[in-house]
Amino acid sequence: MIFTLIRIELLKVKRSLALLMMLACPLMVALLCFGLELKTNKTGVVKGSMYWMGNTAIWAYFMFPLYIALVTGLLNGNEHKNGTWRLMLTLPISARQLFFSKFVLAGLFMIGANVILFLMASIAMMVFSGMGLTVKGSLTSNFMEFLIYASIGALPILVFQHWISWRVQNIVAPLAIGVVGTMGIMQLGQSKDWVFYPWSYVMNALNASLPELRMQALMLAVVVAALMLFFATYWVGRRGAEFQ
Repeated sequence: MIFTLIRIELLKVKRSLALLMMLACPLMVALLCFGLELKTNKTGVVKGSMYWMGNTAIWAYFMFPLYIALVTGLLNGNEHKNGTWRLMLTLPISARQLFFSKFVLAGLFMIGANVILFLMASIAMMVFSGMGLTVKGSLTSNFMEFLIYASIGALPILVFQHWISWRVQNIVAPLAIGVVGTMGIMQLGQSKDWVFYPWSYVMNALNASLPELRMQALMLAVVVAALMLFFATYWVGRRGAEFQ
């Protein structure tokens, strides 16, 4: 049943604004990093590892958490807007199944945005080469690590934003929480209290200087996300089709 629901949800998002955002948000980061590289490069040499690190830093600090808030808000907001929650729950499915299928869909959008960021950074490297700049190194060796670390590190944010956008009809509230959470990364992301702030897990999983800190961020993300998903799914089952 879950797989059937996921297939149905995938069909519903064709030509949707959420799908457009999956392309637009990585594109904004890619264009920003491309312009910064052209502006600051004085040697004519583009180092692939450094360029990719700049992309992932901006993505983790700023755009990725906001993107998650936006895409979960859009995916659930369509159901609020069209009043289809109760209609779907008249079918032989439970609220928990629907909640979990929506969560998986949001996870696919999260992974898709990470892949698109990598593809756009790779295209930028080819453009640099075509412009006569010397490109050293490749992004390919870093891709799988980035995809795994970024996706796992963002799981607590994904669970929380999915639950908020499920619970609240107005998309403004989930976006506001996403903005506040993202702003907190600058204050708490590199402090000793970062372990208590799930929004900082992505940044530390990707860019922490010590491998031990990266693994700690990943482990925390898995544990916190699992607990949050369990309690959120339990709550949804108790609340059923009530949306206020």
